Amino acid sequence: MINFRYHLVSLTAVFLALTVGLILGTAALNGPAMEALETTSQGLRDSNEQLRAQVQELEDQLGEEQEFAAEIAPAYLAGKLTGKNILVVALPGADTAAVDGTVEMLGYAGATVSGRLSVLDDFFDPNNADQLVDLVDTTTPATVQTPVTYDGVQAMSYVLAAVTTGKAAGTAVEITPGDITKVTTALTDMSMLTVETTPTGLADGVIVLAGAGATDSDADQRNTGMVTITNEYAADGPTLYGAMTSTGDGNPINVLRTDSAETVATVDNVAFTQGQIATVAALAEFVNAGTVDHLGIGEGASALLPDAA
Repeated sequence: MINFRYHLVSLTAVFLALTVGLILGTAALNGPAMEALETTSQGLRDSNEQLRAQVQELEDQLGEEQEFAAEIAPAYLAGKLTGKNILVVALPGADTAAVDGTVEMLGYAGATVSGRLSVLDDFFDPNNADQLVDLVDTTTPATVQTPVTYDGVQAMSYVLAAVTTGKAAGTAVEITPGDITKVTTALTDMSMLTVETTPTGLADGVIVLAGAGATDSDADQRNTGMVTITNEYAADGPTLYGAMTSTGDGNPINVLRTDSAETVATVDNVAFTQGQIATVAALAEFVNAGTVDHLGIGEGASALLPDAA
């Protein structure tokens, strides 16, 4: 006769069988599964080690190349800009070490740095456009006729270029030290400019150095402003735009290589010693022979250095 005790024993036997099965099944699966997981993990660790070794090797190789470039720079650049006055203008994103390196290369080439400026973020802030227009009215020298425009960056860039190069739209104009001070002081007081070396008002060529461009909500307007100031300098004389990199959406160097390829020389790897050498060599080509080079490693670059003469 089947009673409650029978059912209880039967159920106990079933649960016991299930438990034993789970234990045996887990044990059977755990071995191969754990071995497979450990094999995969070890493979990933080995791959990461190889990648780290490759990265270190590339970094070492790059370091050696930069050291070699630094060693040959004095001989390679010697005399290329002797007697020339070169203005250096840094825009937002320009690495200070790269700017310093470029100035050093100018020394090897025999150039005189006729001024070094850092144009700050606020200069390109769309919210400051009206202030720039007002500033143009109060700081423009009597010898300079500004273009009719409501673009504050363009108008002020025109004036800044004029007083720091001694030219307006490519024509020589009389500029006094007081004219230079008036413009640079006004911009400095508005946190739009830093004067590293006071401009002399003479420039046979201009180097404009910048980063990858703005990426904030006003990026389009700010990057357009960086193109604008470069073009204003280019209207006055040979101008080279050197970027730390050519990557980044809206990077001004890509716009200049498309829209100003005949009037603005470019280098896209100024963060490295090779790019700093190329910057000075390309500017020398522009100043001395009128050749507009586009150098570097990014899209639109034709070579690392100018063609040998």
